Parts: sequence; structure tokens; C-alpha cells
Amino acid sequence: MRQLRAFVLAAEHGSFSAAAAEMGVTQPGISLLIRQLEDELGLQLFHRTTRRLELSVMGRDMLDSARRTLNQLGALERHAQDLHRGQQGRLDVGVIASVACSLFPPTLARFQKQCPGVKLEFHEEQAAPLLERLRNGELEIGWGLYPSPQPDLMFEPLYRDPMIVLMHEDHALASREHVTWSALRKHQFISASLQSGVRIYTDRAAAAAGIEMRPAYTTPSLTTAIGLVRQQIGCAVLPLLPLENLNLERLVMRRLERPGIWRENGLITSKDRRLSPAAQAFVEAARLTASRYTLPEAMARQARQL
Repeated sequence: MRQLRAFVLAAEHGSFSAAAAEMGVTQPGISLLIRQLEDELGLQLFHRTTRRLELSVMGRDMLDSARRTLNQLGALERHAQDLHRGQQGRLDVGVIASVACSLFPPTLARFQKQCPGVKLEFHEEQAAPLLERLRNGELEIGWGLYPSPQPDLMFEPLYRDPMIVLMHEDHALASREHVTWSALRKHQFISASLQSGVRIYTDRAAAAAGIEMRPAYTTPSLTTAIGLVRQQIGCAVLPLLPLENLNLERLVMRRLERPGIWRENGLITSKDRRLSPAAQAFVEAARLTASRYTLPEAMARQARQL
């Protein structure tokens, strides 16, 4: 690149000394660079006389190509710098549903302001498939649950979310301040699908209580579960976090006991892959969002009662 630049500047100025001054090198240094380029190409690019410097015929033919090459190399260098600063490129992020409708949107807004040139693709996944896509390299970052340690993955917890029982206000358990697993077992139960983090934590807590929950209905959709609860078909154990943007009119939350359930969601990355600058910027945006996140006042009042 220095040889090409020396050639183009010398041709444009018609002088080795002027080209040397612009490049910040000595005149012998410019002469050496051009001589090296001529040797590599096997071409004489200049006619050198004691009075002036002239391009040869081959030099004139090479000049436009040299300029284009320099422009391309400059663009490549700028692109590399933008990638290094996290200003260009692509980032694939996986998020679980409860994060996708709560913490992720404000994080994405922050990230776009900081890295407007990065194309972020987000993929909404259940807990188990998200971990598998991280392992396969399809995702650079996952934002989800980490039910058990994984030898090839790292987890940074960001937000602790209680899980509650959601039921219709006319449900038989609605008058209670809290609900035990043994009481919940006696009523129709709507469960998340087996690959969902909600199901993993629910089954684990029920097992700790010595109870096997047998769902009347199973659905991967949070909104479907709420719809079934609204129609008094059953009650559901759900995380509190994603409920803030949903219509919960005539529905009530009750805390679970013996044992209660809390989930930690956070960032999951591969131990074997170094994060790109864009991914590092997303991590910072996610940390900031989680540290400042507050529930709407109406839900916060209910959460304080849990």
C-alpha cells in the first residue's frame, strides 16, 4: 500500500521530493518504495532525468489501476476500523419470549443509537433451543435462562424475576394470599411446553415440593396461557416480567410457596468464541437496561405483595 501511494503521489506531483513531503518520508525513501514496486511488477513506471520526472507509457497505464486499488484498500481499512469500533457488521442475538417483550426492546433501542451501522438480527427462542443455537455458532449472544451450568457456555445474570400463579379473580384460590403446590395440584393447570424455561423451573419446584404436576393443557404461548386463564379454564404459573404489557383485567397474581420460584435471566455466550465489538456493545446496553428496569407502578404494587 505504501509503494502504491508513493507511486500515485509522485505521478500527481511530478516530483519525488513533493511526494516525500506529503508522505512524511525522505526523498530516498520515496525512491526506494517506487523502485521496489517496479521490481515487483517488472515494469519501469517513470522516466527519470536530471530535469524532471515523467511517467512511462506503462506507468500511465498503471496509474488509474493504482488509484482504484488505493481507494479500495482505504475503504477496506475504514471498514475494518468500523468493525473494530462496533459501527458495522452483523450481530445475531437469541432471546426468550419473556425477555423479548420486556427488557430486549429498550436494549435494542440503546444499541441502535450506539451502533447504527450494525445489522442486528434477533431470534425468539425457547430456553433449550437457544442454548443449542449458541453452541452451533448460529447466535453470538443469548439472553435467556441458565437452569444448570453448561461446560461450554458462560452466563451473566442480569435480572431476577419471580414466577407467580395467574388466575381469574373468581378462581377458588384467588382469595388466598399465597398458593402452595399441593393446593395448586387440585385445580386445572395450564403449563408451558417442555422446552420452555418456565416449564423447567415449574417442574423443578414441584419436584422439590414432592408433587408431580399433570397439566390439563400445554402451550408454548404466553398469550394463549393468559387467554385460557381469562376463560377460567385453569390457572398458570408464569414469570412476572413479561406480564407488564398485557391486559390482565379481572386476573390476579398470587405468590407460590413451599417452595417459591425465582428465575434469573441473563446473557449467555460461548466460552470458546471471543465477542465481536458489536456484541460487546450489546452486552453493555443490556446491562444498563437491566440495572435501570422498573415495573409499572400497578404491577410493582402487586409484586410487592408477592
